[in-house]
Amino acid sequence: MGQLNQPTNLIDRVVKLERGLEAIRKLAGLTSAIIRRGGLTLLDSSFIKMVTSNGVEAMYFGPDSNGKQRFVLRREGGALLMYTAGSAQFGRDFWAMTDSTGNIIVSDNAEVGVGLARPWIPLPLYAKFQSHSYEDDPALGFRFSYMSIDTNRLAGESTMWEGRASVSHPWVTVEGVWGSVIDTPGTTYRLKFNDTTVGTWTGSTGPTTSRVGRFDVSQFTGQDWVKITLTVSASGTGAIACQVLGCYLM
Repeated sequence: MGQLNQPTNLIDRVVKLERGLEAIRKLAGLTSAIIRRGGLTLLDSSFIKMVTSNGVEAMYFGPDSNGKQRFVLRREGGALLMYTAGSAQFGRDFWAMTDSTGNIIVSDNAEVGVGLARPWIPLPLYAKFQSHSYEDDPALGFRFSYMSIDTNRLAGESTMWEGRASVSHPWVTVEGVWGSVIDTPGTTYRLKFNDTTVGTWTGSTGPTTSRVGRFDVSQFTGQDWVKITLTVSASGTGAIACQVLGCYLM
């Protein structure tokens, strides 16, 4: 009876061998493939991922738990290297590159959809005036630890700081020492990009170190050699502080 189940001719043997090989191929999966024309299309919820021999998902391209398409690239040990994600707060996707601890070092801006979010870029500004000092007026009997100027030296709105920049971010912020240092003149500071005012603030009575902004500069994003100026106008007599400590595109 056992002999009745064995192939009785060469054709039967070949058929049985082919079926066995096909079963092996199905178990092994696709080990190598070449596409010369056309392409590979994944539909609906399909995905592509690469898993290393130690079980780390090194690369994933496909839907996340919310059905949004995402790309994730990980380091050998599993730490993030680069990924895309959606911002629930701003409703836009963004991409990011991280260091080995997961901190974002480069990413685009999901809030406004133009320019970078990280890293912040310092914007250098250079003084366009000579600071008030003891040598200017010995009767004052002191010198300041920050740059200042007597209001009688100002001719209307005066440019105090200036620089040039390639604008890569949608926002700018500036920190410095502002306000009156002698008497109480009223003071208005303006930050301008290509002579367009992007931010305005007033000085307090007595010098104050403060950060002003964020100011919207998204209309200049992508432009090179943009002229950046910080101007001041004052009413009344006395001296005012105008010391830039830092200015960042962000």
